[in-house]
Amino acid sequence: MTRRSSGLLEGTLTLAIAVAAIFLVSGNPYLEAVALLTATYAFISLGMYLPFIMGGALSMAYNAYLGLGAYAMALVATRTTWDLAWAVPIGALLAAAVAVVLGMATRRLSGFYLAAVTLLFGIAFSTWLVDAEALTGGSAGIQSLRAPSLDGQPVGNSVLVAITILAVWLVGLLLSRLRASPFGIVVRTQRRAAIAVESAGVRVSTLSLVTLAVGAMVAALGGSMFAVVNHAVLPESFVVELVFLTMFMPLLGGQDRPWGAILGAVLVVTFTFQLTFFKSTGSLFFSLAVLLVLVAAPRGILGYLLLGWNRLLGRTGGDSGMRGPR
Repeated sequence: MTRRSSGLLEGTLTLAIAVAAIFLVSGNPYLEAVALLTATYAFISLGMYLPFIMGGALSMAYNAYLGLGAYAMALVATRTTWDLAWAVPIGALLAAAVAVVLGMATRRLSGFYLAAVTLLFGIAFSTWLVDAEALTGGSAGIQSLRAPSLDGQPVGNSVLVAITILAVWLVGLLLSRLRASPFGIVVRTQRRAAIAVESAGVRVSTLSLVTLAVGAMVAALGGSMFAVVNHAVLPESFVVELVFLTMFMPLLGGQDRPWGAILGAVLVVTFTFQLTFFKSTGSLFFSLAVLLVLVAAPRGILGYLLLGWNRLLGRTGGDSGMRGPR
């Protein structure tokens, strides 16, 4: 199978799964709420995929990027007469700008020190949301966001949830294409051989800022969709604990493809909210599941499935093996 036909099959199959998910949850308010929560986690996890899984830069400020997207949508919806579509690029660009500034301030840090500093920023952002009452509404948040409209008619929640699911699919597909592109190859290479990349004329610091900005924009997109579907935003929705949960989703679902980040989000929400047996121990079960997967299948569940698929087709090699993270 050629690369082009393989990419077409990937896009078609994943789109079919996304459409099936839309039909599954459509018309059921509870399932739509679960789908929205899953999509929100997926956006954060996808946002972390490029800089963290591919580039090796662990930023813990993604609750801030998610919140910036959500509050941008809320402020546009309640304090302006603009079309709500403008809030999406505003939130994304604002999150990207914050990510670049934070990246420049921490450019000499890596590993634990980078994670610690960005974690403190995420905590500070959560505190700021409560303190800045004039702008954010304080602990009460911003309520009663107007619904988006089309030709003067409000768009229903079922349509918004469907758009959100399709947006997750599109971001996953774009990241999958980006991963296999020359840019993606450079990002993955600089994680293991930064000196070699610098020798080739590519500034690793600039590359890192670009990946952080893209990741922040993806997370902000999730925040925008979260706000517009819920018609409200609360500061408690953007706590730093979100980051601790979502950073392990690609490790559980699979690191070789962005789809693993989405699969991880689906598994976490399913075990935490859907299965009655795990409702009281969902976080503990998730932790044990991640540990088990990292030991038994370092590439994650999706990586293990891809390995089995390749063996079924009689392939060898490739990048779907069960080697450790890269």
